[in-house]
Amino acid sequence: MVGRRPRRNAAKREYRELDFSMIRTTLPHSETKRGVEFQVQQSSGANAEEGKSWKCPVCQIDIEQGLAHTVAWDLHRGVETRRHFHKHCWKLFDGMLT
Repeated sequence: MVGRRPRRNAAKREYRELDFSMIRTTLPHSETKRGVEFQVQQSSGANAEEGKSWKCPVCQIDIEQGLAHTVAWDLHRGVETRRHFHKHCWKLFDGMLT
């Protein structure tokens, strides 16, 4: 047959296990709340240090390691304003970080 590529030897192929922690995160995007622009990203929480947790600024309940959540920070004030929110709490958040 003309133009047909020969098959590669399947035995030579190396397969890597899928890293699902990368699949569960999103690329950063911006959202505006009450005139404040935030950089927002979803996180699986799987890459956190052992025993690491964050306090959600909306409900004040801890977000434990491995729990999917939203990470956001004020684009004008910088990444030092980064906070971790429960996904539902981010939707309720009014845009005022303390």
